[in-house]
Amino acid sequence: MTVFWLLAAALMAGAMAWLLLPLLRPARHARAPGGPAPMVDLYRGQLEDIEADERRGELDAAHAGEARDEIGRRLLDEAGPGSPRLRDAPSPLLAALLLALLPSAAIVLYLHLGNPVALWQVDDADHAHASDRAPSAAQIEGMVNQLAQRLRTEPDDAEGWSMLARSYAALDRPGDAAVAYARAIALAPDEAALRADYADVLASVDGGRLNGRASAQIERALALDAHQPKALALAASAAMERGDAPEAVRRWQQLQRLLPPDSQTAARVAANIAQAQAPAAPAAKASLAGRVRLGGQTGRTPAPDETVFVYARTTQGPRLPLAVLKRRAAELPFAFVLDDSLAMRPDHRLSGAGEVIVEARVSRSGNASPGEGDLVGRTGPVAVGRRDLEIVIDGPAASAAGPASPGTPQR
Repeated sequence: MTVFWLLAAALMAGAMAWLLLPLLRPARHARAPGGPAPMVDLYRGQLEDIEADERRGELDAAHAGEARDEIGRRLLDEAGPGSPRLRDAPSPLLAALLLALLPSAAIVLYLHLGNPVALWQVDDADHAHASDRAPSAAQIEGMVNQLAQRLRTEPDDAEGWSMLARSYAALDRPGDAAVAYARAIALAPDEAALRADYADVLASVDGGRLNGRASAQIERALALDAHQPKALALAASAAMERGDAPEAVRRWQQLQRLLPPDSQTAARVAANIAQAQAPAAPAAKASLAGRVRLGGQTGRTPAPDETVFVYARTTQGPRLPLAVLKRRAAELPFAFVLDDSLAMRPDHRLSGAGEVIVEARVSRSGNASPGEGDLVGRTGPVAVGRRDLEIVIDGPAASAAGPASPGTPQR
């Protein structure tokens, strides 16, 4: 819109300059080149010759008159273009009048005959297109809610449930997505891609674990379609989670054969294969991974800002934790990984232990030492390297050992 008005103003200025400059230029006399002065002298001489011929009797009166008339006509013809010209005097009043009226008249005519609203319509259309390209979170949420409402009245729409599940997954609502995928699979049980998506969501709900509920869906998807790309990728990741590198490589190689060689996905798969085939570093297994969640018999609901400590300690000997992770209660349930980078002392680490006990404690005070009102959950003795731990915080921690309380008896 701004560009339009700038161009219109420039055109108006040019037109006004073309009209006003002649009106404001000073007047001056001008004579055309080759004017009548020398021609008058010539004709005067010819008239004198005619009179002399008439006096001598060489020319009668009739012919002398005709000659004079001819010279007169020629003189008149020469006098027209050769007479002095006076350019018009400047007219500032007319110039001012034109300057005031012409722009106003042009604007009035445009407002009546043109379409100025189109300028704003173009801007509105641009904003509308931008809005269409990038809908807000509220708009997406509204569309998803409308779809969910429609499926209440059309519960047998498998494609609708699948779309709702994908929408929930995109909104980072894996729990709702899992419910929707279950409904879709009940209506379309032989869709391999649908089961692969369901497995992915179940893994998210289970803290990233692919060898829990997700495993059955991965196996079923591959039974339906041995070349389903997502199912192959999940199967490879599940094998790595179990520590089965050869199986992971086999699955990734199957996937690799399905991909364009120059694609980014193929490059990532090749990198995964190379990593799985590389010799494991000595400390690679010195870690523990799993998921922490609240149980149903805790006796109270933790405040969102309470601190959650997850730590591993030896089954015998010093109770000083080998590794400690600190999170917030608002993040529950969450997945965790403990390794040597979380050690409290460089000489007291997971890589130096065989079996450990992993505990999770919700601290009302935020202190590492156990306190009144704390909640706790723990595993039994587990081997270092486990990746599928499940810790349920299900009771008070009146006598639980904490990260900074090595001398407290075990509960």
